[in-house]
Amino acid sequence: MTTWKIQPSYKKSLIERMHFVKGKKRVIVETGWRSGTFHCETEDDTPPDIEAGDDLYHCDYDVEMEETFDGCWEDHEFVGFTDKQKEKMETWLEENSIFDLEEDGWMITDTEMIIDCDPIIEKVTE
Repeated sequence: MTTWKIQPSYKKSLIERMHFVKGKKRVIVETGWRSGTFHCETEDDTPPDIEAGDDLYHCDYDVEMEETFDGCWEDHEFVGFTDKQKEKMETWLEENSIFDLEEDGWMITDTEMIIDCDPIIEKVTE
């Protein structure tokens, strides 16, 4: 087994998308990270085939996050909301943490971590 460290080659190129669902409504919270570090293993010395635009959490490898740091932005997407409900939810999110959504009955159904640039992949161990 070989362990690999994966990092973005450019700052502000990690995009995390958390999907929250409550009934027929969905809130997608997108956070842009300045940088971060991830690890994965391969059976041999062949580095993982990870490219710009790949979702590290849903690729052909078991990728684990070591860290992300310095959140640069947060955007919200609302599915199944009226315009008035969107405004109310935006206000609520400005006053609360996204993790308060779970306390309000929302469930995290998926998380994506998109590396939006060419990754730097370095061998850590054999």
